[in-house]
Amino acid sequence: MRTISYALFTVAVVIASACGATTRSGSAPSQTAAAVLTGSTVSFRSLDHGKDANSQVIVQVLRSNNELGAEVHVAGTKFGENSQSAPMALSIAGPFRLSDVNDGSLRIRMNPDGRDTWTFDMRLVLTFSDNTQRTFAWQGIRLDEHAPERTLPLGPARVL
Repeated sequence: MRTISYALFTVAVVIASACGATTRSGSAPSQTAAAVLTGSTVSFRSLDHGKDANSQVIVQVLRSNNELGAEVHVAGTKFGENSQSAPMALSIAGPFRLSDVNDGSLRIRMNPDGRDTWTFDMRLVLTFSDNTQRTFAWQGIRLDEHAPERTLPLGPARVL
């Protein structure tokens, strides 16, 4: 009788402890949301006004609090009228997660050498540690010596 009671007690303890298995809380962040930025490229398609070689361009990917996630400085490169640039890699400069995409932004600034007007379409590709990519596109952007900077939201520009 004692052996049966001990066996039943053991079975009850194992069942109550879920056989040693652990469970996860539903509030833990998913692996995808925690994915971090590992790479980024930007490319331009100049329209009817190209960018002079002496005008510098800075492209920055920003979190919602304006914290820098990635950037590239382009100097000494001419973007001719009606031309397509090769993709340019941005340097990772700070934390930027997949969960930052909807509230993030892209800031582009041209430091013109004198008078320079540049009209272009732009494409940004972000690559994350979980091997996902997000692509964004903007059309008809204009920068010049009077309005040299634009900040563009990422969320609405996402290409599906």
